[in-house]
Amino acid sequence: MSTRRTDRAGHRFSMLAVGLLAATTADAAQIDYTIDAGIQQDDNVTLATNDPIEQRFLRAGIGFGVRQESSALQLSLDGRAEYRNYRDDVFSDTLDGTLTGRLNWVAIPSRLHFTAEDNLTVQPVDALIPNAPGNRQQVNVLSVGPTMLFKWSRTLDGQADLRYIDSRAEITDEFNSRRYELSLRGIKQLNAMSRLSLNTQFQDVDFDADASPDYRRANAYARYARTLSQFDLGIDAGYSWIHYRTSTREDPLLRLNLGWRPTQRSEFTLAAISQFSDTASDALAGIPPNATVPEFVPVGDTVINASAFRTRRLSLDYSYTGTRLQFQVGPYIETRRYIDADMYNEDGEGGRFDLSWRLRPLTTLGALGSYEVHDYTVLQRKDKVLRTSAYAQRDFSRHWSSRLEWIRYERTSSLAARDVAQNTIYLSVIYRNR
Repeated sequence: MSTRRTDRAGHRFSMLAVGLLAATTADAAQIDYTIDAGIQQDDNVTLATNDPIEQRFLRAGIGFGVRQESSALQLSLDGRAEYRNYRDDVFSDTLDGTLTGRLNWVAIPSRLHFTAEDNLTVQPVDALIPNAPGNRQQVNVLSVGPTMLFKWSRTLDGQADLRYIDSRAEITDEFNSRRYELSLRGIKQLNAMSRLSLNTQFQDVDFDADASPDYRRANAYARYARTLSQFDLGIDAGYSWIHYRTSTREDPLLRLNLGWRPTQRSEFTLAAISQFSDTASDALAGIPPNATVPEFVPVGDTVINASAFRTRRLSLDYSYTGTRLQFQVGPYIETRRYIDADMYNEDGEGGRFDLSWRLRPLTTLGALGSYEVHDYTVLQRKDKVLRTSAYAQRDFSRHWSSRLEWIRYERTSSLAARDVAQNTIYLSVIYRNR
C-alpha cells in the first residue's frame, strides 16, 4: 500500500470515528457488519488492451451499517474496507474504502441542529481510461455545520443552514477545495399533504491550487411538495448563477421528482434535472438516507476536477419487492457541459438492473448489470461500457454463508486500441452478525 494513501487515512475516516463513537454511546444504536474473505480469479487484472495478465489473488473485506434514531441524535452510516493481496508485483497490495453517512444532533429541539455529512468513494484518476488498480484514488467530501429553525406561525416555518465543506482527492490536487455555504428557506404548510417553500443558496468555493478558478454560486428557487398514499411529487423551479472573477454564467434551475406506488410491492420514480452542479455537490447529494451494509467497494467513473458544469438528466426507475423476488431497473439520459474543462463535455445514456431471487430458503440467485454510452462531443470519442454479474449464495446458518460470483466488464471505444474486456470470479466465505 502506498505511503500517500496511508498518511491520509486518518483524515478520510474522521467521520467514521465520530459516527461509531456516537453510536456506541447511544442505547438504541443498531450496528450491522459483514466480514468476507476469499480467492479471486481475474483474466485481465491490469485491464490491458493487449497481452492481458491473468492472476489469482486473495481478497478480504469488512462492511458495516450503523443506524441510530432518537430524539437527540439521528445517525445513518455505512461503509466498507477491502484489501487485495496481488501476486508477482503486478500491483502493490491495495486497501480501498467507501464511507457514506449523515449525523444530525439536536442541540435545542425545534431550534438548533448540528449536521455532519461525509462521502468517501473510489474514483478514477483519469476517467477516459479503464479503472484498473493503478488508475484509482480515494475522493472524500465532508460537510459540517449548524441548522437554525424558526417558527413564525402555525403554518409558516423558517430555516437557515450554514455549512463548511471540505473536498479532497488522493491524487488529483486540482479538486481540493474549501467551501462555505449558506441556505435560507421559508416553508409554508398549505395543508396536511402539501407545502410550498422559497429557497436561496449561496456558496463560496476556494480551491487550494492556484490554477483552479475560484467561484461563487447562487440558487434562488421555489419548491412545491405533495405527498399522497400512492403518489409523491416534488418540483423545484428557479434560477442559478455562477460568478467567476472575469465572467458570470446563469441558467434556469429545474428539478422534478415524481413517485408512484401502484401496489405495496412496486414503485415507479421519474426524475428530471436541469441545473449547475459539480463533483463535490453531487457527492453530498448522493448520500443515501438509510444505512445498509455494502457488499463490495464500487469503483466510480466520475470526472474528478475543479470545473462546475451544467447537467440535464432524465431517469425512470422501477422497483419490485416480493417475498422471494426483488427487482430494480432504471434507464436514463444525460448531458453535461463543463465550464472550465470542455474536453469532458458529454452526452450520455444507459440503464441498470438488479435481480435477486430466493430459490430455496437457504439459496439465493442474483444478477446485476448496467450499460452506459459516453459520447465526448469535443473529443469526438464515444465509449460504451457494459457491466454484468451473476452470483449464487448458500446460507449455512444464520451468520455463515458462501458466495460464488462472476463479473464481466467490457469497454469499447470509437478510438483505436481502446477496447478492454475482463472476467472475474470470486469465491468467498461470509460472516454476518445478524
